Amino acid sequence: MKKNLLQLLLALLLTGAQSLCGEEHAARWVQRIRVTEPAPCSDVKGRTVVRLEAPGMTQLSASCYVQAGGARSLHAKALNSHRASAINLLPRRFRLDAGGRGQFVLDARRLPHGPLTVQIEGMTDAGERDLYELQLYNTGGRSAQAGIPDTIPAAAQGMRLAFSDDFDAPLSVSRDGRGTRYNVHKPTFGDFSGWPFADPEGASNPFAQRDTYLIVRARKPEGTRGSTGLLATVDMDGKGYRARPPFYMECRLMAHSAPGTWPAFWTVTNIHQGIGDELDVIEAYGGWGDGNPNSTGYWTTAHFWQQNDASGKPLPHPGKLIEMTDKRVPTSWSQTFHTYGLRVDRQWTTYYLDDVEVWRHPTNSISMEHSHVVLLNYAIGGASGWPIDLERYGNVSDMYVDYLRVFEGE
Repeated sequence: MKKNLLQLLLALLLTGAQSLCGEEHAARWVQRIRVTEPAPCSDVKGRTVVRLEAPGMTQLSASCYVQAGGARSLHAKALNSHRASAINLLPRRFRLDAGGRGQFVLDARRLPHGPLTVQIEGMTDAGERDLYELQLYNTGGRSAQAGIPDTIPAAAQGMRLAFSDDFDAPLSVSRDGRGTRYNVHKPTFGDFSGWPFADPEGASNPFAQRDTYLIVRARKPEGTRGSTGLLATVDMDGKGYRARPPFYMECRLMAHSAPGTWPAFWTVTNIHQGIGDELDVIEAYGGWGDGNPNSTGYWTTAHFWQQNDASGKPLPHPGKLIEMTDKRVPTSWSQTFHTYGLRVDRQWTTYYLDDVEVWRHPTNSISMEHSHVVLLNYAIGGASGWPIDLERYGNVSDMYVDYLRVFEGE
């Protein structure tokens, strides 16, 4: 799973990658904001004091997005399932002191139960900008959308449920996948994360289950190489679950946008090096500033590895940058949960965001004739080519997965 970086950089340049405020990146990005309390990826409940440092910042905002609708209401209205509203967290008279320090009260009682992303954005008089994402887990709060919906997605109509995981029970996982539901390494070859994908045994176990969420934890204690997590539905012998075309699969997740974070949901038809198809439903790249992706969107890409067309030329690797934070999808992949889907049938391979088609291409013959291994991971740097810099987050970052399911047709 490797991204063509030239393709990515060119697309970002051509689209004029936009900030969360919808402005072009004319400003210089810096790292000035740091939250000193509560700690990143910690628990909150009720009224919590947030203490921060932002020296030189004269304009600050802090917000958290709340999705519309009650629990388990996803897919009831496809076009509305992603709607969210921003809650402003700063008081009107918020000011930093002479040392650039300040604090505000986060009232978690009016925010959703479970994973939260508090975004703090600032600017200096000289036009320097910064964006800090504070990940928290609300142990109180209001009922939130969570769990596998009772309804069938439109793209899966006429199909049967073949595989699902609500992640509301302990994870069935092992270092090689043998005897369990999931494998924690890319089967047979090719781990690609800068912070290695870790085994579930021992102190570096990157997986945790909480409420109805799977938490994939990226951590780098001092003196270590770091660790993070991957799940594959077949073991190192190739045994396990494979999606048989035609099929539709989807995953609801939220991750962290920071330099080096690389959440992904994808399939491969061949776990051995050689000819095969790879379909990337979402590859998101975190981080703001010079040398970072600077994008609220994500990539969908099809890789037709080691295959040629009728003239003998290598097949292209088509892809599309899916824009977010616009009028249709007002939030990014790090601000709140979204559902990412893929349908493979005889004619088209179609990609979905919150039940809405965002891209399609003709189905490659291998994609239709072979079954697909399903993979989900939270890579940190590595083959993506983007730098890693999670120091101001204490070298901790989480990806939250609500559910995963696959439907198969005849």
